[in-house]
Amino acid sequence: MFTNLRWPFSPRRRLLNRVPRGAVCAEIGVWKGDFSARILRHTRPRALHLIDPWLFQPDCPEHPYGGRVAGNQADMDRIHQAVEERFGNAPGVVIHRGASADILSTFPDDHFDWVYIDGDHAYDFVLADLHLCFAKTKPGGLITGDDYTRGSGQGYPIARAVRAFTKERGIGNWRTLDSQFLIDVPRR
Repeated sequence: MFTNLRWPFSPRRRLLNRVPRGAVCAEIGVWKGDFSARILRHTRPRALHLIDPWLFQPDCPEHPYGGRVAGNQADMDRIHQAVEERFGNAPGVVIHRGASADILSTFPDDHFDWVYIDGDHAYDFVLADLHLCFAKTKPGGLITGDDYTRGSGQGYPIARAVRAFTKERGIGNWRTLDSQFLIDVPRR
């Protein structure tokens, strides 16, 4: 578990202040589970689905899962095991190991009260996660996520995906909290 003296003022904390308590929610992109612990502690969800492939990606050497922290698949397996040990007995927590597209497709439509996207940051993957989460999140729910302002060298792929998605769906009610984004799922 990490400690962060700036946590009370962080964009993620401000985001968690805006999501419903006691909800059914999902976090896409769990890594070691530090934000998962914050979600549990701060929002007391009825159900929290943790979704991550814990897959080593050597073609992404600058990322923690591609060599900067995890050096191989065995390291990723150890990280996954640590998440299992950390949250495996927590009430309401379900750990799903796999790609977000595969895992999300198993849930019925309108299942989640809110989701948090912090998975693959490539434009196409973010856009796909947004579309899947739109179908799986209840009308009146929230699609949220991290790193909106990240990726200047790649043309800000998350920001572009969020803007393209909201424009395509005609969603005008969305906002950012520094690096976080929140999209209100309209009534259908």
